[in-house]
Amino acid sequence: MVIGRTTAGQAQAATASGHGHVIQISGSGNMVCASGAADPSPMLRLPAEPTHLAGREKEAEAVLALLAPSSRARAATVVSVLSGLPGIGKTALALHVAHRAMARGWFPGGAVFLHLRGYDPAGPVGAEEAVGTLARALCVDDAMTPDEQTGLCQAALNRLADEGRAVLLIADDASSAAQIERLVPARSEHRLLVTSRHLLTGPSLRARLIGLDELTPRGAADLIAEALRYARPDDPRPQREADALADLAGHCGHHPLALQIAASLLTTDAGRPIAALAADLADAHTRLDVLCYEDGGHTTAVQAAFRLSYRRLLPHHRQVFRQLALNPGPDISTGAAAALWGRSAARTRDALAALARAGLLAEQPVGSERWRMHDLLRVYAATLVESDSAKWRTAAFTRLLKHCQDLAHAANAHLHTYDDGPLPSGFRDRAHAVQWLEEERANLVALIVRAAATGHPRAVLDLQEKMRLFLLGRGSYAADAVTAAQLAVDCAREIGHPCCEATALYYLSEALPNSGRLPEAVEAATRSLDISRARGDRQRQVSALTNLGSSLRRAQRFEEAAEAHAESLALSQELGDQGCIGKALMGLADTLHDTHRYREAADVLTETVRHFSEMGDWHHEGLQLMRLGDTLFAMKQSTEAVDTYRRALVLYQERGDEHHQAIAMQHLWAVSDMSLEETVDNYERLVNICHKVCDRALEAVALNALGNRLQQLGRYDEAVTAHRGAAAIHEERDEESLLITVLDDLGIALRAAGRLTEAAEVHEREVALFRARGDRHKEAEALKRLATTLKCGRRRLEATEAHVRAVGIYHELEDTWCERRALSDLGLPVRDTPRADKAMALYTWVLANLPENDGLDQEIRILLALGAAQQRAGRITAALRSWASLTRIMQRLLDEGNEQAPKQYWGALKHLVKACLHLFRPLPIPMLSSCRTLEMLTRRSRGRSPSTARRKKSLPDA
Repeated sequence: MVIGRTTAGQAQAATASGHGHVIQISGSGNMVCASGAADPSPMLRLPAEPTHLAGREKEAEAVLALLAPSSRARAATVVSVLSGLPGIGKTALALHVAHRAMARGWFPGGAVFLHLRGYDPAGPVGAEEAVGTLARALCVDDAMTPDEQTGLCQAALNRLADEGRAVLLIADDASSAAQIERLVPARSEHRLLVTSRHLLTGPSLRARLIGLDELTPRGAADLIAEALRYARPDDPRPQREADALADLAGHCGHHPLALQIAASLLTTDAGRPIAALAADLADAHTRLDVLCYEDGGHTTAVQAAFRLSYRRLLPHHRQVFRQLALNPGPDISTGAAAALWGRSAARTRDALAALARAGLLAEQPVGSERWRMHDLLRVYAATLVESDSAKWRTAAFTRLLKHCQDLAHAANAHLHTYDDGPLPSGFRDRAHAVQWLEEERANLVALIVRAAATGHPRAVLDLQEKMRLFLLGRGSYAADAVTAAQLAVDCAREIGHPCCEATALYYLSEALPNSGRLPEAVEAATRSLDISRARGDRQRQVSALTNLGSSLRRAQRFEEAAEAHAESLALSQELGDQGCIGKALMGLADTLHDTHRYREAADVLTETVRHFSEMGDWHHEGLQLMRLGDTLFAMKQSTEAVDTYRRALVLYQERGDEHHQAIAMQHLWAVSDMSLEETVDNYERLVNICHKVCDRALEAVALNALGNRLQQLGRYDEAVTAHRGAAAIHEERDEESLLITVLDDLGIALRAAGRLTEAAEVHEREVALFRARGDRHKEAEALKRLATTLKCGRRRLEATEAHVRAVGIYHELEDTWCERRALSDLGLPVRDTPRADKAMALYTWVLANLPENDGLDQEIRILLALGAAQQRAGRITAALRSWASLTRIMQRLLDEGNEQAPKQYWGALKHLVKACLHLFRPLPIPMLSSCRTLEMLTRRSRGRSPSTARRKKSLPDA
């Protein structure tokens, strides 16, 4: 076969340069065929590389790895498909990696860019037309049939491969596998990179699939900021409005096309604040209308990009897409989607998979049967579903409500039913029910909110009641519990049902204390009691009094709490309600325990245990046995406490309740006298049981306890693993207070294991968490632990800086004892020495004599005073370390471009030297050394200016 420029090719050619010709083919790009003595080779002036590609570094490296020349050790991937929803940045990424691959010389045969217009309203490029475009790009002879043309293209590519001239083919915006099957090179030296909104698969197409998701929040904000700075380098908005920039990126769903439109709107209106555009996008109903950019009759809009994909769907798939907008939660299960659509789960799965192939949905994680739609796509679907009939929408939403109510009822029964009767179907066991509740929690709470807003009050009351115990049992869901209970109160009022309102207020008073809203909890319980009394509903009065007593106890209003529980007990006894009698006794015992009246509390708990035993309520009997054990242990009756815990454990073992067995084990082993090896074995067993029954809170407690016991045995690496497991659970549950405790133990274990870098990172995180909480004293203690770890790692200067930060906090808090302790750790003799008071007085005098308005931060001021005081006390090594730390801080400030720092430092140092010369001579050697070092740094940073020279000369005269 002869490869040459065909007559048709010559007719379309126009001279481009001395080395090639430009061919314009069906609007798809500029094809350049090199000319000369040798046969022509394909070449393409690729469309320009995107100016901004923030947040795609990882994906770019993954695609480049697939385009790299293969070796014997690595099989080649010839076809790669970049897929994702419309506007996600597939073409931009493809062009970016194509330019990089060409620059690295991986494709000496050139590149061919084919725009297949897969979603163009005028119709996509057909397979025959695509291979014809490739043939013209390769400058091969025209053929009579598409098959002949395909064969000629493959022959040309094979010859180029034999000559060592690999070719990169880019098929952009393909909509079906049929469009690209003829383009697949037969030889592995070449590469075909495809972009598509669909997951392109087929029996004759083997391809590596690479899915693109939205950008990270940081990457999304960077994309807008870089676009603004590229247009106007002095644009102050990205730096001045950093928070508004993050909000804007969030409203854009971190979607590249939406971000680019937002950047264009800001670029063309330099006076428009970022916050103003973010406010315009805050309303979901008009968001897609705002994300539209018009330029000379050409419109770029997110909605238009979505519309092209939507119109290609089959009619029943369009219906599913629209109905998904009726689900108010962040994702949806296949079962819930089937209820919404009113079809079988199998058929619904097929429809959801079709939407996923079209890039309009994603199963996350794959195989989980949970489907997530991008935020902007959800807004688009919501605009479409509004055009459907209200009756149709209401029927679909009602089916979804019924589905969730049934499953919530079954899950609640698995978690909180303790009789021997049959449990509702829907879940295999308790762990399965807990897993479903965890996965659906956000959806269920959103469903309660939507049901309250759309006129389904009884569904709200039912769902809230079924969810409340699950939400109350997890501290991180406290806000959800309050939201659901408050909506239940509103719905009860809406239907005019005082009894339901009293019950809902009772539930609200249970939820509010977990959010720290104790006065509101007392008020809700009081309102519930008032409604019950007004209606003469004595049964609800008992419940309201019990909850009122509990809220008052947590508010530390103990006398009022005891009165409420006593009234509840008396009323329960009048009614003969054994269950309420038991609850009133429990509340009274808790109040006595919290006021340290342990003997009285133990007597009440003993009566409570007997009461539940006579009722045959083994579940509450076991719980009260554990409370009695806690009280006996507080009374220092350890033997009796252990026996009581064992009774509870045996009771749950006899009933086969593994969950409460685990709780009883945790209580028992916390106080039992066992060897460390036996304790470790027991806690490992406890961890396994907690994991099995899906009690994440108790699992975290057991893991942390296990880690502490392993530390005592010197098994530090195993201890680290246990503590990390506990920390991960607390993070997952958003339990910051418990997480901080675990981080402390984890840092100590890492230090003991010799993993000092990791230990320092953990302590730094502790410091950050305490700072964010505003707990300054705990922050200082964490800084001291960090300093100890840094010192063990021979990072002495950093250790000094951490200690100094702790000193500064203690100084602010006027905690003299802790300040002296921290100063002593730094080498200043201010504790338990004959010269302690004198050393402290000197340090305080120097610190007080530094000017208040010198612009230096507290850390530098303390280091100045500390260095002088240490030298005066004869602690030369400690003084040298303080001055070295000061020098290091100043160097960091210079590197960060803080040119005011040296000036402020010299002014403060000069003032200090003058003051110190009144007390002692000669000038301390560490101070002179620091002066020389700082001057050298200043000269190196800014050059030796005349002002610097003058400052140097003035120091000795001081």
